[in-house]
Amino acid sequence: MKANPFAAAPRLAALLTFFLFIFVVSACGDVAAPQPTVPPQVATPAAARPTATTPVTAVAEGLPLDQGNVLPWLSVYFTNPDPPDQVNSGVDRQIVPLINAARRRIDAAFFDFNLPSVVNALIGAHRRGVQVRLVLDVQNGSQDVPAARGRDPFDALAALKAAKLPFVDGGRSNGLMHEKLLIIDGAVLFVGSWNASWNDTFRNNNNILRITDQRLIANYQRVFNNMYESQLFGRRRPEGAQTPRLTIDGVAVENYFAPPDGVMARIIAEVRAARRSVRFMTFTFTHPELAAALLERRAAGVSVEGVFENRGASQGAFPTLFCAGARVKVDGNPYTMHHKVFIIDDRTVITGSFNHTRSADTVNDESILIIRSPQVAALYRQEFDRLFRIGRDSDNVTCSVSPEVATPTPNPNECPDLTFTCAQLTSCEQAVACLREGNTRLDRDGNGIPCEALCRPR
Repeated sequence: MKANPFAAAPRLAALLTFFLFIFVVSACGDVAAPQPTVPPQVATPAAARPTATTPVTAVAEGLPLDQGNVLPWLSVYFTNPDPPDQVNSGVDRQIVPLINAARRRIDAAFFDFNLPSVVNALIGAHRRGVQVRLVLDVQNGSQDVPAARGRDPFDALAALKAAKLPFVDGGRSNGLMHEKLLIIDGAVLFVGSWNASWNDTFRNNNNILRITDQRLIANYQRVFNNMYESQLFGRRRPEGAQTPRLTIDGVAVENYFAPPDGVMARIIAEVRAARRSVRFMTFTFTHPELAAALLERRAAGVSVEGVFENRGASQGAFPTLFCAGARVKVDGNPYTMHHKVFIIDDRTVITGSFNHTRSADTVNDESILIIRSPQVAALYRQEFDRLFRIGRDSDNVTCSVSPEVATPTPNPNECPDLTFTCAQLTSCEQAVACLREGNTRLDRDGNGIPCEALCRPR
């Protein structure tokens, strides 16, 4: 009997109907049970995204390298002037809000003082009844910002006078009022290499420490009072740190002021105590005994590395260390590398306003902090590595080599006298040497370049 081809049709139709029902139910299930909502992600700026070669702590270019509260009483900031002149991304963003919140008194001492945001915030505090006390070095420091690249000119002294905000002029012929400190309501201290200036905020490499320990603040308050109330400066100021050695939350800290406390001797002692490594970042380094101490440690097997500010690196300690084989470089910032930092054995940091010169030790108003903390040292080591990586070898030093020792060929372009003006100098090297020795009148616009006609910007 022949099979009927249509006999299976009812069964096939039933099977197709069943599969269609399953498909519709599944589709409806997808609609009825939506996936959980994913919160929107904030886009990370391209410059801030970590890459294979960028540490996860990197920040967007131009922003201050804010390390936050590395210790309960201490925050550390590094300026990041690449690219320069980023007006809305400077370290002043960490400072101006605290000035605006001040209620009783603000004390400030700066060598250069022309940053509009800080000057105007201090004037605003003065107008709302906060006592504002200022010490400036008007004779040598830079107190105005010239118009440039679309930037309006700004005269800090004219603004202070218009607001009837008095200040003490610490400038004098035998030394510099070179302090950089800001105390707000006796509760917060900002100190380091940073001046409240345009260049130090947006162009130069600097470090700033925010301190809340009251005993440490009292040291700076005492010295400030000597300058503001008694108008005692340099060698005339007999008092240094009230409490030079402190232990703060288990961290050993030392605090010294020049000239009274013999600051250079303290730094040399720290260098001579190094067992593994000495690294430094220095704006000006001409002190021969400090250079000798570094060479002694290198001969004993201690690693010695340094970054010098490029302008004038052919002067001072750079040739001595370079020709002896130490790993020293000139900085890569087309403006100014303004740090004054030593890092010892990756455990101790020495920082402050103190340049490594005889005048800083004997006639200027200066200060340093010695902080014995691996955590703090790690932050400064990160900054050192960053600057050393972009630094370069100097092409301005010629070494005469003997079988035993390399010595720099003497440079005839030395500073003739600190009373010289630009018109009396014959070379950029002389202008740089005189600026580094303390004749900052050769750099009235404060851009780090003395005698513009002799020293054209790079």
